[in-house]
Parts: sequence; structure tokens; C-alpha cells
Amino acid sequence: MISREDFRPGDGWRYLFRGVMVGDGRRPAGKPLRAAQEEAGVPPGVWKGRGVAAVGLAVGDVVTERQAELLLGEGRHPDADRIERDLLAEGKSPAQARRATVLGRPIEHNQSPETEEAKERTARLGMGLVFRAPSTAHIAWALMDDETRRVLELCQDIARDKTLAWLEDAVAEIRWKSGGKNRARVRDGLIVAVFRHYESRAVDSRPLLHDHAVVSTALGGRTGRGAIRRPPS
Repeated sequence: MISREDFRPGDGWRYLFRGVMVGDGRRPAGKPLRAAQEEAGVPPGVWKGRGVAAVGLAVGDVVTERQAELLLGEGRHPDADRIERDLLAEGKSPAQARRATVLGRPIEHNQSPETEEAKERTARLGMGLVFRAPSTAHIAWALMDDETRRVLELCQDIARDKTLAWLEDAVAEIRWKSGGKNRARVRDGLIVAVFRHYESRAVDSRPLLHDHAVVSTALGGRTGRGAIRRPPS
């Protein structure tokens, strides 16, 4: 079972940082990310997708807080701080250095008075997918022995990764120009942050094996914005 939600500047990425990255809980202000994850009993997030190579990451690398803030909160390169420092040292202006770290169209483009219908446009920085096994599977995962749980978690990993690969190959596309009228398949793959959770977000915190996969709409090396179109029926 897969559900979807969009992340936008403002409340969207704040929800990601305060909840999704720390097990759908409430992260106290000032608490380091890994400490909050350990307290919630969830592993650190990891990067997935073929697109991670374009931004200097590797599949399986841990998602750091600063990387997530830059890529999923601002639509910029996850190593933007270093890139800016290097460009400033080369004599580039602050504006030039910052623009060089933006992946795709800057968020500010949608807020410019020169942009058609600017007030009606809000950038989407990421799309959240939730991967959850059928009820019988997660009930078995909650009640059975450790070996069974490990097998079911491996099945969850395989199903999630195969679905993400299908999205890359058959569904994801890049769009540009007014109204996104020019479109093409995403050739270099997607950049995805995956977070494994073990409980539901309900008050009673029922056992529920599931994964949050946050797909970045910023694509390394591209000039447009990424999109996951509706799959053909």
C-alpha cells in the first residue's frame, strides 16, 4: 500500500524534520537529529535512487539534517555550503555562489512579480510516499519471532526499492517552460530519502512496519523541476 503527500516551503518541510525524520513523533527543539531518532527507536534515514550520484552521494548514505534542509527544504545541492564557500573564494558574488547551488528553478521564481500568476504558485520541494505492507503482513511482523520479522523487513525493503526503481524508469519526468509544456523522462534517476518506522502515528502507537520515502523534485544537473506524473491506468 502506498500513500502520498507533498512537501512545500514552510510547514511541509518542518513536518518532515519534526516528525517523519524522527519516527512520526515530536522532536523537542534543539535536540540533535540522531539523538531524537535513537530516542524514538528508529534508524537514521538513508539516501536511495540513481539520482544520488549526480549530487555526490551514494545509495545507503545516511541522511544528515543539513543535507535534508538544503535539498528537501530549499531545493539546493545537499553540499551547497561547501560549494558556496569555494565559489566565494574564487571571487564569485554571494548571489552567484548561491544560484550555483540551486537544483532546477529557484523557489524565488514562483514568488517573483514577473512570474505569471505568481501568487497562485507554491513550489513543491518533495513528494512523500509511504510504503506499508498489507495488514496480515505487519500483524505477523508484530507477533512472530525475530527471524520472521527479519524476513518480513527484507520483503519490505525489496518491495519498496523495486517500486522506487519503477517510478524512476516508467513514471518520473522532468518538465520546463510555461505550464510545464515541455516534458521528458528523468534519465539520471531520482533522489529519495527513506525513513523506516515501526509504529503508527496514532495515539496508541500500534506496531506498524512502514517506510517514508521523500522524493526530491530537484534533480541533479537539470534545469527544470522533477515531477511524478499519474501512472497510466
